[in-house]
Amino acid sequence: MQLFNGVKFLQEMRNKTIMFVGDSLGRNQWESLMCMMISSAPFIHTHIIHEDPLSTFKILDYDVKVSFYRAPYLVDIEKIHGKTTLKLDEISVDASDAWRTADVLLFNTGHWWSHTGSLRGWEQMEIGGRYYGDMDRLVAMRKGLTTWSNWVLRYINSPLARVFFLSVSPTHYNEKASPHCNLQLAKQDDL
Repeated sequence: MQLFNGVKFLQEMRNKTIMFVGDSLGRNQWESLMCMMISSAPFIHTHIIHEDPLSTFKILDYDVKVSFYRAPYLVDIEKIHGKTTLKLDEISVDASDAWRTADVLLFNTGHWWSHTGSLRGWEQMEIGGRYYGDMDRLVAMRKGLTTWSNWVLRYINSPLARVFFLSVSPTHYNEKASPHCNLQLAKQDDL
């Protein structure tokens, strides 16, 4: 087994942006990568900007950016006529512009599509100008992922860019902090 070499990783990723896009699974992976880099290359100079939906961890010595863009469905969700609406056939310009800046994109979605009741993150779904109170979740997810995959095919056309996708995972919440990394995510105002 080979240990992670943070310095080698940073040298190979120099002047690049890595972006995790999705829900808490992507956020956990983003945080883990930051912790691995800090533990493996402890004398690097860093800066973090924590905002919603985009947070970025910058490794200044190597001009490497590792970002997390919160988009649990990968498609848009916005208020329409006072209702939180999951737009199965749209990805906002803001999201699209942010995602296209990355050299490595790691997308995930799946978990939030199955929520019901008060945990459901939306009040209605919209596709093609038609509104639905609900629909088969696998059908909805397929429509959303079709929108996302069409976006990838249209906008990620560099032979050097890499795109990865991960769907549903087992439970991954752990209240205990990693013993190797005490990374605190502060708001930009706190820096």
